[in-house]
Amino acid sequence: MKRTISMFLLAFVLLGVAQAQETKSVPGGLAREMALGGSPTNAYLMDYSDIYTNPAWAVKYGDVIYSELGYDFVGCSASGQSAGFTYAIWKELSVGLSIGKQEGPLFGQNSYGSQLGGNAANADNFLVPVNSYFSSLPNETYSVSSNTLRPLQVYGALKMANLTLGLAFYRVSYSATDDYTNTSVGDSVNTTNEVSIGQTGFKAGVLFDMDVMLLDASALLRFNSATGKNTPPPLPAPALSPNREVDATGTEFGLNARLFIKLSDKFSLVPMARLYTFGYEPELKEAVAAGYKFNAKPDKYSRTDFEVGIGSNITVPGGRVFAGLSLESISLKHNVTSFVSGGFEVPTATATQTTNYTSSILSLPKVNLGAEFEIASWLTGRLGYFKAYATETNTTEAPAPAKKQEYKGTFEFKYMPSCSLAVADQLLSLGIGLHFNRLSIDGYLCEEWLADGPFILSGANANSGGNKMFGVLSMSYNFN
Repeated sequence: MKRTISMFLLAFVLLGVAQAQETKSVPGGLAREMALGGSPTNAYLMDYSDIYTNPAWAVKYGDVIYSELGYDFVGCSASGQSAGFTYAIWKELSVGLSIGKQEGPLFGQNSYGSQLGGNAANADNFLVPVNSYFSSLPNETYSVSSNTLRPLQVYGALKMANLTLGLAFYRVSYSATDDYTNTSVGDSVNTTNEVSIGQTGFKAGVLFDMDVMLLDASALLRFNSATGKNTPPPLPAPALSPNREVDATGTEFGLNARLFIKLSDKFSLVPMARLYTFGYEPELKEAVAAGYKFNAKPDKYSRTDFEVGIGSNITVPGGRVFAGLSLESISLKHNVTSFVSGGFEVPTATATQTTNYTSSILSLPKVNLGAEFEIASWLTGRLGYFKAYATETNTTEAPAPAKKQEYKGTFEFKYMPSCSLAVADQLLSLGIGLHFNRLSIDGYLCEEWLADGPFILSGANANSGGNKMFGVLSMSYNFN
């Protein structure tokens, strides 16, 4: 009874506040796209988070402050948090800044390999093997955590008649120095290890409005880099100092394109295509004795991701429907080079051999379906469905005389970043948008909350069966 009364009072207050103000909010963000069947984004709808793919959208979403409040809420913290804003200098020119949006293979939550596991698990998980290489530096025990990396993006967009151009710069970096005191050789001497890691990237995009058709196209070029250097104390000749260096550079390249073809006032056809590639080959540098060599490049990694699809953007009474079918192909590769005789440092005449590991995923079809409808002027309801029927093929090609091994199976593929959602959690999605004047709070609803009652109003706490209302939260404020 108390729960019912509390819910009624809260709804009454929110309704009164909302009706007293004109809504000028700009709904959007990851929570909205996931609730509308995104994986985690939905290519068949428009959202202010499209700025991260194509900076040209900054003109349309000028004068907006936006934030991903995150997921996995614990106390006053959460995962996946970021914030940004766009500012319209004038109607045709906008600039913006974003902090915290973690993109690319430097961050494990974006890795498909980490989901699949196996020998190709690190094909798109840059930080894991880099930390392993760092640990090979003499006396080095430090590893870099992605939690310390908060990317910065600066972008701008200019509209000229029917054409809008956008550019963005992406940067994150981290470095550390570790001094180790060695007292085993005479007086105390220091060994210094220096490590650094970072990303530097560029995005360019275009929006071309042809009245009955809108072209949205963009490109990405980003460099992931990591270096480590050991500076040991000098040893008496002819002994060699145990110096070692690590160098890794991985290049990302991406293309995205979609068309909104207006067939009527209420129906748009949306074909889309995207391509993404990434590859890196960590290298070790070390002084070795004359007549010897070591395995400088034991690992080579790569990922290729391609998707093509077609969907629709439909206006219905009281809302909109976004639906699409696509084919997605992902290939992860890991080539391992070793000496035939084994070992790491061997005579220069020793031959090498390479074993190739490949994991391929074909999703056909991949389904993204979402519906958004107005419940009240201050409240939007959302319903979504995502499904990827995937076939996985794992291949091992070892040196002769070994035969090629191949395993093939089908499974339900989950999107990345998963926001801590399992495959079953991603299947059906619910969401709401709360709009108060210029403020919009958009949430991905937890179904269990609907079944068991609100976390705040029920009086229960997390340790006694209470459930939180939102799994993912986004927020924006329109100051135009």
